[in-house]
Amino acid sequence: MRLFIYLLPVSVSVSLLAQQPGGRGAVPPLAPKNLKLLAPNSDIPFVMQNFNEALGVQCTYCHVEGDFAADTNPKKEMARKMIGMVRLIDTSFPSSAGVFPEGYHEVDCITCHRGSVKPETMAPRKFYNRGNSLGDPPPAQRPGVSLKLLPPDTHVHGADSLMGEFRDALNVDCNYCHGGGRTQEVDINPRKDIARKMIMLVRQINSNFPGTGVFPVGNQEVTCYTCHRGDPHPVSVSNRRYDPPAPKQ
Repeated sequence: MRLFIYLLPVSVSVSLLAQQPGGRGAVPPLAPKNLKLLAPNSDIPFVMQNFNEALGVQCTYCHVEGDFAADTNPKKEMARKMIGMVRLIDTSFPSSAGVFPEGYHEVDCITCHRGSVKPETMAPRKFYNRGNSLGDPPPAQRPGVSLKLLPPDTHVHGADSLMGEFRDALNVDCNYCHGGGRTQEVDINPRKDIARKMIMLVRQINSNFPGTGVFPVGNQEVTCYTCHRGDPHPVSVSNRRYDPPAPKQ
């Protein structure tokens, strides 16, 4: 019994030493292999965890079980294309910093996917604006005026209008981009020009996928709602909210 008591502290200290970084018996982490777009000094576990969370999948969705460095899973190459696309999207925002996934980015994988392999493109419900709340009837269905990017016959007012989809996507009223006490075709509000740039960005993103039309015409893989989801500022890893840490027992 005495011998056991004397040896117990020794065995515990050896066990703890083996768990310490750099201690004798510690197993160094394996260096990632076959990185074609990610930097070797990146926090690869954190990056991969964000990919998993963004798409709602496990590692073997893109990797091969037992050989994560292999390229035999075609979804791995698709993931690389998505990384390249996010980096291209970054060039539309002067606030983005660093080459994705390093630094700050206005958009990343979670912005579009939100826990689903296929991003959503349509808001689940219509936005209830001030006019609706006052009981105003819906405006007449008519083409817009001063359309610089949209087809001239685009229905921008009334039921199932494109402007209604914009409202639903950002959860804002018409005056968010128009306003200023002028008619809606006036370009007094700077957000209107930003909206035009966003239309171009959606077209650029959709061009990466075969079979898409020129937004807003035809099939669309992504739309304004894909990124915004009812918020003027889309969520990304750098601006999302996290739950507080669990209290220590």
